[in-house]
Amino acid sequence: LLDVLRNPKAAQEMLGGGKALALFQAGYRQMVSLPSARAGYRRLFSDLTREEHRPALVHCTTGKDRTGWAAASMLMLLGVPDDLVMEEYLLTNTQLLPAEKPVFDRFQAQGGDVGLLRSVIGVAPEYLEAALDEMRREFGTLEGYFTEGLHVDEVAQEALRAAFVESV
Repeated sequence: LLDVLRNPKAAQEMLGGGKALALFQAGYRQMVSLPSARAGYRRLFSDLTREEHRPALVHCTTGKDRTGWAAASMLMLLGVPDDLVMEEYLLTNTQLLPAEKPVFDRFQAQGGDVGLLRSVIGVAPEYLEAALDEMRREFGTLEGYFTEGLHVDEVAQEALRAAFVESV
């Protein structure tokens, strides 16, 4: 995918006309449903229940997709309202995209559509909404996702809440 972004014509062919949106929506659905993805998230959340694994740093290539789902699902488990979770998720567009200005400038100078590039390097509400839809379709609720999908039981879920939510 990153190689395609060096060639605006190839990027347009592969990702233009709504293809980027569809590609990312499918990828976000897979983060919820693929057995390998669930195994990775199970390990992350199970590890976070243990004090010796905290604090923790969670990251990936650009820190927005797999990490975005990890952060969003954790925040929801901790009781953060959905609208605030989405607001946090969308910070990628104000926090990450400015750092990629040279990439955008180079792509545009080669005749590329900056909006297309933004859809790949940035995030869109539809991406996270696809993951949430898949979660509800497969597991009913967030707790069902954690319990049935990730095999992070209610005791472990409560341990996460106790570790990451301060009582006031």
